[in-house]
Amino acid sequence: MSREVKAMKDSRDKQERGMYLILAYMALQGRVLDVNDVDENLFDELRRKIEPDYDTTNLEKDAEMMAINHFLLQNRIGESCPYENWTSVSRDSCGNPDHFHCLKDEYGRIGWVCAEPIWIEKDRCPTYNVVAQKLDSVDCPKSRCPPYNYRSNEINVEYSCRYTLDIGSSTTVVTNSTNTAGNQSPYNSLLPIFITIPLIIIVLILVAAMFYISRRKLSQHSDALPPEAIKFMNDDSETSVNEANYSFEKAKNYLEEKKRVVITGVQGTGKTYLAESLVSNMEEKRRKLKKMWISSLSKLLKEKSKPTRNVDLYILDDLFYELQLDSEFPETLTTVNDFMTNITENCIIITVPSYIWRKHIAIFSKTKLDEVHIDLNERDHREKRFIMTFLMSQHCINREHASRLNTVENLLLGKSSFKTIGFPAVISWMCKKPHEVAFERMLVNPLQKMTEEIEELKQSHRIEECAKYVILSYLTLNDGILDITNVNTPLIHTLKEMFARGFQEKDLNRYVESMVGEYLFKIKESVYKMDLNIWSKLVFVSVAKENLGFAEKNNKNSPRHIINIKDCPNDMDEAYPDCFIKVNRVENLSPTG
Repeated sequence: MSREVKAMKDSRDKQERGMYLILAYMALQGRVLDVNDVDENLFDELRRKIEPDYDTTNLEKDAEMMAINHFLLQNRIGESCPYENWTSVSRDSCGNPDHFHCLKDEYGRIGWVCAEPIWIEKDRCPTYNVVAQKLDSVDCPKSRCPPYNYRSNEINVEYSCRYTLDIGSSTTVVTNSTNTAGNQSPYNSLLPIFITIPLIIIVLILVAAMFYISRRKLSQHSDALPPEAIKFMNDDSETSVNEANYSFEKAKNYLEEKKRVVITGVQGTGKTYLAESLVSNMEEKRRKLKKMWISSLSKLLKEKSKPTRNVDLYILDDLFYELQLDSEFPETLTTVNDFMTNITENCIIITVPSYIWRKHIAIFSKTKLDEVHIDLNERDHREKRFIMTFLMSQHCINREHASRLNTVENLLLGKSSFKTIGFPAVISWMCKKPHEVAFERMLVNPLQKMTEEIEELKQSHRIEECAKYVILSYLTLNDGILDITNVNTPLIHTLKEMFARGFQEKDLNRYVESMVGEYLFKIKESVYKMDLNIWSKLVFVSVAKENLGFAEKNNKNSPRHIINIKDCPNDMDEAYPDCFIKVNRVENLSPTG
């Protein structure tokens, strides 16, 4: 018996024992749970022996949350859907044969489910949403699409909506078990649970290991990556990953075919991370790949005048930024364009903020960069749902939290949900919020709510909250790194005097550890970074409002957050709110890089 299953069985927590009850029931039902067709006698017998106080009205909700947390196996099929023997398979698999469906989920995996049929519009195909635990439909991917409306369980539709692999003589499906026959005790039939659960855990450990290895590879440029930086992984086929991560596949194709790709998006969409993922993919194909990251105009000019030998891939990240003046932009783009002209045989990845891209699209088009453009603001619902599911899993949120997130799924997955902050950053932030927070209110203006959250820390009378603000301010002004063993003592002392005089530096380690998973993540022993890059912008503005000179002096990238009123575009407050501060100076601010 796996330790996880034994822990559920022996737990004093009713929810944990309720999960064990559901798993035990499924073990006796061929790993199937149809909430619309439960064997009440069997379930009641198990309930009396495992958790007498279990409320059966929570069964559907609990099963849904267990699916999100990877406890329930997909009813996957090894081959094609059983079209040739549909009647017998549906009768064996579902209490109501009309509820039997064989179709793909949102990750492209073929499996079967018992669910009440829904109407599917013409030119669309049925699918099963694992996260929402319901039938849905998607655009028909090929020609010969259904020209009429039909029920989701109808199999005599056009072939584009029939899910097949290699048609063979035998079709494998999971059917109901007969282990409860005769006088056999239910507990004698729990062997499947003891076999399948360890297998699930092993698979999850392998996936986690793969994720860890991929992040180690990517860390050659950066010590660590924030959680909103998603590596879209899946434990199934490569096709499934490709379908769920359209942006990555499109960018990879541009690099392979044209040696260029431009990635745009608002803050928090994962521009830098997509660049990291592309680098990692190229390194898998070419072990001795030589790459160079360039994040300042001065470094680009130096490389342009004297190119480094044998560089295969250049990543021009952060050369463009939202507060970049119109007088500075032409020089940057001209330098980039000249650089590309000189290295036609090398691959180049360029990141550009959405605001700068839209503002200068005509100029970008002249350089033909619009022909290799990836817009991360325009992810479709499938890609967003994959991000949402992945982050919910990564943050290990509980069942109630996951259920509340699912209730606002339509708001989250809608088109152009957020104009000033990226979808991954919003989901990562929401996964960490306490239960009493109203998600609907957060989604009205996420960036404003995040700004208010920082101000609440600064104004708090509780030393623990003020300490969080001091630590976030330190990270913002110290190149985003906090090393407990090598603290910039004058800086943290000044911040303590400004914002938290009761803060004892001997308690720094304890306060930092309490912030892991909320604002910080640990790179390695004693070293920490912010888990969302957006926090550093909001915190800089907050500190600058108290002491502009101090903030400007201690942050080498301050020109990216400060702008003269006379230079500020009229639409900047709307396009980039809460992330910069206006000043009234005669002289121009020094450009970065």
